[in-house]
Amino acid sequence: MKTKQKKGRRNKAMNSITMFAILVTVVLFASCEKKKDKYEKIKEPFELSANIPVDVNPELQERLKKEGDIYQLNEVFNQNSWKTFVAVFWPRDKEGKAKPNFTDEGKATWLGWKEAFQVYRKDGGVPAPWESPREKTGYKNLTASMLEESTVRVYLSSETPTHKIRSKNVADETDQAFAGKLFDQNGNEVYYEVLMNKEEFDYVVKNKLYNINGQIAFSKNGAIANFPAGNYKKDSLGAVEIKFAWKILNDTDHKERYYRNWGYVFDASGNLVKKELGMIGFHISQKTPTGKQWVWSTFEHIDNLDQNVVEKEGKKTIIHPSLTDPECEICPVNVDVTNGGTTFTHNTGVHGDYWTISGDTTDKYFANSEVMKTQAKRMVDIPIRVQQINKKMQAYFKSQKSVFQYYQLIDTQYPLNQNAVPDSHTEEGYKLPGSVTNKSGGEPNIALLTNITMETFFQGGNQSASNLMEANPASDITVFGTESCIGCHSSAGIYNGVSNGQFTTADQLSGDFSWLLSQKAEWDAKIPKSNAYELDTQK
Repeated sequence: MKTKQKKGRRNKAMNSITMFAILVTVVLFASCEKKKDKYEKIKEPFELSANIPVDVNPELQERLKKEGDIYQLNEVFNQNSWKTFVAVFWPRDKEGKAKPNFTDEGKATWLGWKEAFQVYRKDGGVPAPWESPREKTGYKNLTASMLEESTVRVYLSSETPTHKIRSKNVADETDQAFAGKLFDQNGNEVYYEVLMNKEEFDYVVKNKLYNINGQIAFSKNGAIANFPAGNYKKDSLGAVEIKFAWKILNDTDHKERYYRNWGYVFDASGNLVKKELGMIGFHISQKTPTGKQWVWSTFEHIDNLDQNVVEKEGKKTIIHPSLTDPECEICPVNVDVTNGGTTFTHNTGVHGDYWTISGDTTDKYFANSEVMKTQAKRMVDIPIRVQQINKKMQAYFKSQKSVFQYYQLIDTQYPLNQNAVPDSHTEEGYKLPGSVTNKSGGEPNIALLTNITMETFFQGGNQSASNLMEANPASDITVFGTESCIGCHSSAGIYNGVSNGQFTTADQLSGDFSWLLSQKAEWDAKIPKSNAYELDTQK
C-alpha cells in the first residue's frame, strides 16, 4: 500500500515536472518568437512620411555650424536625403492622396510629376496643364496607348540638336551629361529620364522658360532664373528635380532586387519597343530656403559595382555587378566610347583584343569581349558615415520586405554658406583649392560628388585643375577630381540671345542650377527660325 502511494506521489510529481517543463518551453518559445517578431519589425530609424521635407531645420543648421560639428550636420542632411527619397516613392491612391503606409499598394508620388520632355516640348510649344494627359508632349512618334500602358516613360529622340550650347555636347536620354553612353554588363545602353515637381513646373510655365524664345525674352533685361526655394515656417516646398538611371532587365538579372517598371525605348532600328527596366541610379536636387545652390542627394543600386551573395534553398550565388567586371582586372575603366558621336570598333591583335575609338589615334583599349561593356570604377568611396545610415535604412526596408533594401545613398552635397560667392576662375586670378572646391559659391560641405550611373566619365582622378574650374582657365597644376553636383550645375545657363547664327546662353548661375533650361528648350516651331537672327545684335 505504501509502495503504491509512493508510486502515485512520484508519478504525480513527474507529471508536475513535465507540465512545468512544457510550460517553461512554451513560455521560452513564445518569448523567442516575440523577440524574433520584434527583430523582424524594425522601427524606422527616423520619422518617414509622404511629405518631402522643405529643408533641414535652419536653427539646427546654425547651431551645428557654430559648434563646428559638420559631421553631425552631414548626418542630419543624409537623414533628410533618405526622407526625401521615401517621400518621392510614397504610394498614392487614384485621387493622388497619400496612402497610410510606405509599403501600401499605390502609384508612386513621382509618377504624378512632369517629365522634362512634357515641359520642354520638342516643338517648343506651351506645356499642357499639370493635370493634362501625358500624350501632349510634342513628340510625333508617341501614341496615347503607349503612354497609358507604360508607367516609366523613357523616350529617346532620334533628332539631332539644331543648336549648340557653348560648343558643349548636349545630353539626351541615352547620353550622360556632356558625355556618351554607359553600357551595362549585358551590353545594353543605360537610359535616363528627368522629372520635376509642380513648384518647378509652375515657375517655368509662368515665366515662359519652356522654349528658347521665352528664355531670350525673359533675360532681355539681364534677368536670370530663380526657382522657388520654399518656406520652412510655412511648410511650403520649393523646386525639386529628380533623375533616374534605368537598365534593361534581362532574364539573367536578379529582377526581384530592382525597383522596376515598364518603358518604351528606341531600338537600333529606331522603333519604339517595350522593355522591363530596373532602377540603378536616382538623383534628387532640391532648392531650399537655406540652399540657393540646391541640396543634392544621389542614390545607387548596391549591385552596380559590388559583388553580393544571394541564397535560395540553401544554395549561394554570387551576383555579377551590373556596371563592372570584377574578373577583368586589366580592363580600362570609365572609357567613354561615344562622346560627341564617336564610334568604337572591336579588333583582334597579336597581343590581345582591343577597342579603338574614332578620332582617337593614340590609344588601343584592351577588350575581353566583343560586346561593349563599360568598366565603371568609383574614384571616391562612399564615406563610413554614409555607410552607417545606409545599413540602418536597408535593415528597415528589409524588415518591411521592400525592394529599397538594395539601394544606397552615395552622399549629400549642400552649401554651408549660401551667400558665399564663387571663387575666381580667371587664368590670372584663380587660386586653389577655392577655385575648385567653391566653384559654385555657397562653400559646399564636400567638394566632390558623382553618381556612377550618371557621371561615369567624370571619374577621371588626377587631372588638370582647369577641368574642374568654371570657364576652364589654363592651369599647369594637377589635382584629383571627379566633378560635383553643385559645381557642374552652377555652370547651367539660360538662353539670352543669338550670336553668329547660334543661340547663346548667359554666364554661370544664370540657369539657377538647372541644366534643363539650356539642354532641353527648343525654338517655338510656330515662329520661323529665321526670325531668331533678327535678335542677333552681337554680330
